[in-house]
Amino acid sequence: MKRDPNSKKPTKLLTSVTALLLAVGIVADVAMFGVFPSSLDKAFPGQNGDPELQKTSYANGLSVAQKIEEEGAVLLKNDGALPLAGTNRKINLLGYASANPVYGGTGSGGSSYTANRTDFVKAFTDAGFEVNQNLVNLYSPKNNEGGNTFSVDFSIPELPATEELAKDMGVEYQYTGDCSFEAMKDFSDTAVVVFSRKGGEGNDLPTSMAENTSYAPDQSKHYLELNSAEQSLLEQAEATFDNVIVLINSGNAMELGFLNDEGVDAALWIGDPGDVGTIGIVNILTGAVNPSGRLPDIYPYAVETTPSYYNFDTFEYTNSNDCFKNFESHPAYLVEYQEGIYVGYRYYETRESYDYTTREGENLTGLSYNDVVQFPFGYGLSYTSFDWELENTIPTTVTAQDTLEWNVKVTNTGNVAGKDVVELYYSAPYYSAAEGGSGLQKAGEVLGGFAKTKELQPGETETVTISMPVEQMASYDAQKYYTSTGSYVLEAGEYQISLRTDSHTVKDNLTMTCKVAENEVFQDSTFGNGVENCKYVGKRSSDEVVATNQFDDAAGDVAYLNRDTWQIVPGTSKEATAEQLEAFNNALLVDDSYVDADDTAPTFGAKNGLTLKDMEGLAYDDAQWDKLLDQLTLDDMYKLLGADGWGSAAVDNIGKGQTYEMDGPAALSYVFDAFMGTCTYKTVTYPAEVLLAATWNVDLASEFGDAISQEGKAWNISGWYAPGANTHRNAFAGRNFEYYSEDGFLSGSMSAATVGAAEKNGMYCYIKHFALNERETWRHYGLCTWADEQAMREIYFVPFEKAVKEGGSTAVMSSYNNIGTTWAGASTALLTNVLRNEWGFIGTVITDNNEEHGFMDIEKAVLAGGTSLLFGWGTKTFDNLSQTATGQLKMREAAHQYLYTLANSYGVDVDAPVPMWRTPALVGSVIVYVLVLAGVVVILRRRKYNKTLANTNAGADVSKA
Repeated sequence: MKRDPNSKKPTKLLTSVTALLLAVGIVADVAMFGVFPSSLDKAFPGQNGDPELQKTSYANGLSVAQKIEEEGAVLLKNDGALPLAGTNRKINLLGYASANPVYGGTGSGGSSYTANRTDFVKAFTDAGFEVNQNLVNLYSPKNNEGGNTFSVDFSIPELPATEELAKDMGVEYQYTGDCSFEAMKDFSDTAVVVFSRKGGEGNDLPTSMAENTSYAPDQSKHYLELNSAEQSLLEQAEATFDNVIVLINSGNAMELGFLNDEGVDAALWIGDPGDVGTIGIVNILTGAVNPSGRLPDIYPYAVETTPSYYNFDTFEYTNSNDCFKNFESHPAYLVEYQEGIYVGYRYYETRESYDYTTREGENLTGLSYNDVVQFPFGYGLSYTSFDWELENTIPTTVTAQDTLEWNVKVTNTGNVAGKDVVELYYSAPYYSAAEGGSGLQKAGEVLGGFAKTKELQPGETETVTISMPVEQMASYDAQKYYTSTGSYVLEAGEYQISLRTDSHTVKDNLTMTCKVAENEVFQDSTFGNGVENCKYVGKRSSDEVVATNQFDDAAGDVAYLNRDTWQIVPGTSKEATAEQLEAFNNALLVDDSYVDADDTAPTFGAKNGLTLKDMEGLAYDDAQWDKLLDQLTLDDMYKLLGADGWGSAAVDNIGKGQTYEMDGPAALSYVFDAFMGTCTYKTVTYPAEVLLAATWNVDLASEFGDAISQEGKAWNISGWYAPGANTHRNAFAGRNFEYYSEDGFLSGSMSAATVGAAEKNGMYCYIKHFALNERETWRHYGLCTWADEQAMREIYFVPFEKAVKEGGSTAVMSSYNNIGTTWAGASTALLTNVLRNEWGFIGTVITDNNEEHGFMDIEKAVLAGGTSLLFGWGTKTFDNLSQTATGQLKMREAAHQYLYTLANSYGVDVDAPVPMWRTPALVGSVIVYVLVLAGVVVILRRRKYNKTLANTNAGADVSKA
């Protein structure tokens, strides 16, 4: 019998295929069931939803979203062009952004579901307008596909509007034929010109466009001013049309000096409108809605007049390469909040004259307020007019224990219905250190309260009430002038209080004065420094304990801005000190200094028969909690604390089901859908948070919190990574769209109302990012934020503080940055001393997303008062804490915090069905291994056959011999 020379080839091929199939199966199983199971659970929630509630909550959400845009859009200018005349039903939509608007930001603040997104063309068409389709085709809509990413394209793809400019830029001139300006004029005498700017997670906006344009004249510009093509478009529009209306589609405060052009007839700031905000915008333009929004930020003519401009860019510690684990060759970075409390309008309303150097190097000095500020904080116009009348008086002498109240009668004196906003500001006395005073910094005007009316018909009146505790006017003495500990203090003297239409404009001379007779210090006299005329009044009424300095080490070697000199010191790179380098190197070190030898290990795995549902509504210190916590094992704690990324896994020992937690401030969305090519959560994209702040309507913020938490319940999302409560420190910050405002009181009022409504419905809100997270670039690389504690407490902490104290938040997300050299997520001063002890917070503190950057450690977080790690790619164990009784008790307390949050949410009712992906994955896995087994059997049989064949052929050869 002759041997077939090809008999081994099929066997070899089958062996290769079987080996490949086995390798694929093992890799897939490790990924699906070893590394990414919880992430896949969250991406494919399966049965964990209510289809009927999904429909009704979505419809309700769209209604609320439109209302936010209609109340948040701000009328900046109107020379009579608005509202559009009823006979003018043809519109030229001009500008690349008219067909490609920015609906929202990117990253965790974005959204992946865009199926029902309404563009300007549809919004105008549905309102009965005829839109110039030639222009729509020219700008060829490009971004309506949706899909959220972490990248941001900062180029500005506007078409040059003159042949000369097109030639200079080396591009084709496209405003010809049916798209010529003559043809546009023949179509309609009205043009709506849209300019947009975008922002996103992980990217700050360019302060120089050098890397984002090849056109030399624009390379020296920054992102928040018009480029040459945009300027040419506006100039051509002004020269062509009778009515030019400009829409500013940006969550970041742009330079808007061009709106002063005589040819611009009206302008509306629209922010990031989300899915249906364009409908609301058209309603405003037509007069179906009267605009009532007010700016949540001040708008200077030039960004160079803003003090933080000179300390916004990230600088590096030049000698710190490789100082963090996993940092490769990156140094540590720093940013200094040198402007102190003088953020936004607080700066402009305090200085009497202004100096700055232009980008061209020109030194401008002695400028007035009107020279540098175009639109004050709180500014906004209306189609009607209002009169105010103060119906009561306030005491002439007050104490810290008093609460002041103003009843303001607002009358619509115009011809159309509308809403008005009453703004209250106070000015505290300032005592210069140069003149022997405390030197405690005070802003010239500070927002103390506000109220928005209902919609008033012409001639209709409403009395609104604004209340303000006198202690709210206290300043924080971080320099320890009055006490050895630092404290809040209400300095003696006269406090001016005024009712204003914006931060700069007093309404109808409604100004009053009250006096504080003596310095009222919020501390015990034991810690007094002997300053005369002091009354020690203990803690503030809103605090649990007296507030004292916690961040002396985070002030750094920084010359903070003060109103005696107004000296701005630009930031710079520098060498880290030996102490700083040591802190960087020890970022992940957990030593045994936390161990208390007297501690006794807790009980694990008890059979007490309790479930998490039994804890619903119980106080945090109820005795039943100890019995439930005794049922946990260390593995259970690892699940709860070390793998809490977009929710946490089921824990059978306490009857806890799989829970789901999702991004983000403008939409419930799974940010990694962008990488998976799916869209798990089909939810509303609301206008960005900055627009909600611009409504100045806390009732509407409550409606928003109610609407988005109804969506959460419909999709079985019990935890929400929002709202964003950081501060608009600088206009170039990449995530300003998903934060409220430059003002802590306005931000805090909105965050408290939103959180309060959502928590009432059962969805816990991780207010984020706590704290001082006002910089995106290099945020992952040991970014050290240096700030004065007065600024921390009076500006940056306030939105979080109000969300906890007034909104009842049971969840917080800590930030990536360091405060000083201490990671915020492992700062005992921040998470325990301030958040839990001073403010009385009870609940969960989750970290920001752990991406193995070398400075985040869940054990250090838990020791500092944190709770869990946002980590969706496996489970982190506690190699140090789990080995000591003290560590185990710390872990138990963290588990208590997280379970308390869950027990007071609709997550407590979640059962634990098998997520929809697991069954087909298991079936697929079984099929793969069956095929592998079958392949192995066939290979063995073929090898046996080949061996037999070989032996037979060998025997035949012998017999022939």
